[in-house]
Amino acid sequence: IRRPRNAFILFRCDFVAQKKIPASVEPDHRNISRIVGRIWKAMSDEDRRPWIEEAKREREKHKRLYPQYRY
Repeated sequence: IRRPRNAFILFRCDFVAQKKIPASVEPDHRNISRIVGRIWKAMSDEDRRPWIEEAKREREKHKRLYPQYRY
């Protein structure tokens, strides 16, 4: 069973899915995480809020599906 994704991971997945990373960087996931991490840190709390709420919903769903799960 996989852990629920946190707000940053949800943001990173969406960022990559929207193809906002140049193709020359794409193959190296370390660089992708560095780029997206800088953007995430520069965002205001208000800009992060949708991702935080989505992560909260994902955690709650995970708890309902796997009530005995511990990580």
